This record gives sequence, C-alpha cells and structure tokens, in this order.
Amino acid sequence: MCKTWIILFFLGQPSGAASFPEYPVKPAREYPTAIEKSGLVVAVVPVEDRKDQRTYFGIDLRSKGFIPILLVIENRTSQESFLLNKEDLMYSPSGRSESALPNPAHPSRADKAVAIVGAVPMYAFVATIAAARSKDLRQHLLRTELQSATLSPGVSVHGFIFVREQGGYSSRQKIQLTLPFRRSGSDEVVVIDPTI
Repeated sequence: MCKTWIILFFLGQPSGAASFPEYPVKPAREYPTAIEKSGLVVAVVPVEDRKDQRTYFGIDLRSKGFIPILLVIENRTSQESFLLNKEDLMYSPSGRSESALPNPAHPSRADKAVAIVGAVPMYAFVATIAAARSKDLRQHLLRTELQSATLSPGVSVHGFIFVREQGGYSSRQKIQLTLPFRRSGSDEVVVIDPTI
C-alpha cells in the first residue's frame, strides 16, 4: 500500500518542464520601427509590458533591470551577404555619445560599471539567467537570444537582446543601439543605429 501511494504521488507531480509560447514575429518591414540601409532591414521592438514578459519569458525581466528587445533582421539584397556577430552589438543611453564619456584613464566605479554593462548587453544578462529559478527557464531565455549569423541574400533572422534598463519603469531613457554588419568578403561595415 505504501509503494502505491509513493508512485501515485510522483505521477501527480508536475514534470517541471516549462512551456513558453513563441513570441509572435512578423517580417521586419511590417514593424513601424523598421530601418532600411544597404539592403538590410532591421526592426527593433522593445517588450516592456510585464505581462508579456511573464508570458513569453516566464519572468518579469523589468523587475530584474532588463528590457528584452526583439531584433528582426532581413537581408533584402540579391547578391550580398552580411555577417552579424552578436558580440559586436552595443547600446548606450540615447544622447550619450562615446566622445562624451569621461577620460578612461580616470573612470569612476559607476562609469566602469556602465561601460562594462553597456558595451555588451548579453554578458550582463548572463547573471540574471544564472540566478533564474529553474533550468527550463534558463534554457528558454538562452534559446530566445539573438545569435551570430551569416545573412545570405533573402535570409531573415530574429532574436532578443536583453538591455540593462536606464532610468525607472515609468521614465525609461531612450536607448541607442549600434548594430554593425560586416559585408562578407570585405572589410566594409554597415552600421545601423536605431534609437528606441
């Protein structure tokens, strides 16, 4: 009798595997934020609603200090390929240019933190992922991240970057993204820099 109860107890427990719906993605040109340059179309869509964050990510990222931003990128050229290296993506509060940064020889601790976190948002996000409550949640967050890719003619990629929020929930500062794309077989870089 005891063995039966134990088996029934384990069968009645949830497996722990979380299921998250896929965030709905449209072609880049269908977003009002779409920018086109050199045959590349980039749409930048911040997901700021906490309910949407819980639905699609399983966690309120805003309360952790992050804003998930969907990037939808299409290569609309007929012959050129572009390389996207996610490690080259950068962001900063809008209106703060690199020339306005303090002298790096004497940065304050706050400036060092902003430079480190602001330079590559993916690394800052790793700490939040590591602190996530479940393995399924961590894996899901990693799966949604934008990956490095080769954008051949006609190819489209999408994924999220997770940007450290500047300001408060109701008064978020604008965010300046820098998205460099290297033309395949060339040293030429096409930079798209949307502000959201």
